Amino acid sequence: MSSFPVPEKFRFSKTLALAGTVAAGAIIYGCLASASWATTINGITLTDQNIFRDFRGINDVGIAQGDRLQFGGNVHSGSADAFGAGIFTPFGSTVPTITQSLQPCDPLAVNLNFCARTTAFSTGKLNGTWAFEVQKGSATATFALPAVNVIPTTPAPFPSSVTITNSTNGIQPTISWNLPSGFTPDSFRVNIYDRSHLLPNGQADIIHSVNLPNSATSYILPETLTSGQTLAIGGKYTIGFQVIDSRDGGPVISGNANILSRSNSFFDFTPQLGSTTPSNIALPEIDVDGVHHFNIDSVGPDSITWIDPAVATGFIYDIGAGDPNFASVILPDVGDGLFTLSYDSTDVSLAAGVQYFFPAGGVSEFMVTGIEPSAGVDPFDTSAFLTGLTFITAGHFTGTMTPILQTPSAVPEPASLSLLGAALVGFGLLRRRKA
Repeated sequence: MSSFPVPEKFRFSKTLALAGTVAAGAIIYGCLASASWATTINGITLTDQNIFRDFRGINDVGIAQGDRLQFGGNVHSGSADAFGAGIFTPFGSTVPTITQSLQPCDPLAVNLNFCARTTAFSTGKLNGTWAFEVQKGSATATFALPAVNVIPTTPAPFPSSVTITNSTNGIQPTISWNLPSGFTPDSFRVNIYDRSHLLPNGQADIIHSVNLPNSATSYILPETLTSGQTLAIGGKYTIGFQVIDSRDGGPVISGNANILSRSNSFFDFTPQLGSTTPSNIALPEIDVDGVHHFNIDSVGPDSITWIDPAVATGFIYDIGAGDPNFASVILPDVGDGLFTLSYDSTDVSLAAGVQYFFPAGGVSEFMVTGIEPSAGVDPFDTSAFLTGLTFITAGHFTGTMTPILQTPSAVPEPASLSLLGAALVGFGLLRRRKA
């Protein structure tokens, strides 16, 4: 059931979901087959008319993060030569207060008809009506969009503890996740972004999109994706999770017309051959600066948490606010398998596979250096430097892992670790951010 009841007059008829025939798929975009009425104005046909709240997390796929309103539809016969824009008119007025300029629609591999625009979310933009203007060739048409005054003022939550378990062929991993206790969405969607293929607007293309039952907590990627493509070993991909509340309180079967509010979160991964890597490796969200942000529900001293970051010569590890300190670390067999572990006023030579225990009380931050550039540790490859961690007490882990792109000439003293980003900007160290 939806956590936000929708008045009956705003609910969509289930029978409208039979009309669509267009393939779609999207994170800021649509997904699977279009499912709504078709409207034709001035020779332009638009289906899947939609508008919804879209709460977006940290990402490196070129999508503006934050709280947005997204709106649009599917342009019949293709949107490659089409343009779209939103128009907002407050209740009680006939004069629009928002009229966007027309911008290219940017169709997707999974939806060649897709067209959408966004604007920053605010409650004031729910106090009126929205329309979507489409230009195709010499024709222009303006289409009414669904009601917005029923959109909730509380955004849908993000999933946590997102993990991946490799498959033997490397291209059918199992993805698992948690949602907040007591929360059940109306629908759930998984998208796969190909970060090696960018759309004209600079965003990564979506090559797979699937709607799942609202109770799903895991998903095995198929060998053939909905775009007809397959994952490439060593490729750079991002999992997009959409937690959805619908307009009619039921599942979103296809398209975006029935979406009322959703959250979007993004987790990078790289397919690898073989199934000998640890299972349930925690995946990070990676921001535009390359910093890996984790959100793991349960960590502690009695189990090893494997984190899966993204060529780097070292990494800085930090806990988040309120997290338990690091108790121990295990480093992978990369390069010559020998590293320098630095924390507080201590430097330790550490071999791969050896579990190193920090002093009593643990540490909130440590640094690993000594990865040879020839090892090719890609800072955006989320399977390149698997690190095993334990923590001094049970709790959450919301910390970060920041790649160092060139080994510093000297290991800094602990007090200067937090200044490392500024000190080594000229040496290619990615700027660090706290979770």
